[in-house]
Amino acid sequence: MNMKQVTLVSPETFEIHQVPVPQCQPDQALLKVKAVGICGSDIHAYYGKHPFMSFPITLGHEAAGEVVQVGAEVTNVKVGDRVLMRPQKVCGKCRMCREGRYNICKTLEVLGCQCAGASSDYYPVKAELLYRLPDNISYDVGTVIEPLSVGVRAVNRPGDVKGKNVLVIGAGTIGNVVMQSAKALGANKVVISDVSDYKLNMAKECGADVAVNVAREKLEEVLDRELGIDGLDVVYECSANGGALNQVLRYGRKGMAVVIVAVYGKKPEMEMGLIQDREYELYGTLMYRHEDYLTAIRLVAEGKVNLQALISKEFPLEEVSQAYKYIEAHRDEVQKVILNV
Repeated sequence: MNMKQVTLVSPETFEIHQVPVPQCQPDQALLKVKAVGICGSDIHAYYGKHPFMSFPITLGHEAAGEVVQVGAEVTNVKVGDRVLMRPQKVCGKCRMCREGRYNICKTLEVLGCQCAGASSDYYPVKAELLYRLPDNISYDVGTVIEPLSVGVRAVNRPGDVKGKNVLVIGAGTIGNVVMQSAKALGANKVVISDVSDYKLNMAKECGADVAVNVAREKLEEVLDRELGIDGLDVVYECSANGGALNQVLRYGRKGMAVVIVAVYGKKPEMEMGLIQDREYELYGTLMYRHEDYLTAIRLVAEGKVNLQALISKEFPLEEVSQAYKYIEAHRDEVQKVILNV
């Protein structure tokens, strides 16, 4: 039996092929894919600008579907389960894996980035990477749990955020889920900044306490008014804008935590002297771990975050080219686009 599989063969060029439906290995489950989210890294790959992805590639690391077959060794899921996947292929042997930090495994591969993803009718995946979807979470919303897990891990990197005042720089999808995670995990007041009224209004809809358009307002004045001169505890940089980060480093509270969430395409000029002089606590964050997925699923199931609001439009998988063209044409008004299979 054959299935359709979508492959990005060159910049801005997808091809749909008929290929055999894969068989399960003993430790795998076969998914009937139901929905695949389009991520910022997919868009970089689409234009041929992703530094760690090459052609041809089957994209799709934000995926949810139904289990239709399981290997002989699989015990955590069964046929008929509605699931989403954590798209991490790790070695399990390097020091980082042995210490439980497999999200920075020395040989980490992201499914759909360094190896084939789920943009197809069926997809085989290690069963240990699958999580059951609660009945009140749809497949399309399930795909957005992957970026939400990024947000959960980022928020927790400096420790418990409960009762703290935070700033999120950048109100794109990742900035939004970082903001929502911070609120859901108990932050006192969350300020988010951007230059897009559309994204800032969405952030407000999703629970941000204060949304600042830095093209019209001075961020430092808003922070002083809302939090007090020494009220800022944590900054989450989600914009990949070195200038925006430096601005906050110049007037932020001494000793505060700074978490770099954004993926920088170019080398930013960061004022490292301020990190030293003000004794900022600087954190990097990459992807997520098992516990972050569990937290993210719980937050969605309990209604503490709103992922449905982030879904801008949905397309059938066969219209993948139109989906990417839609994103290009509505760059300032799109958060998540979903492909339905």
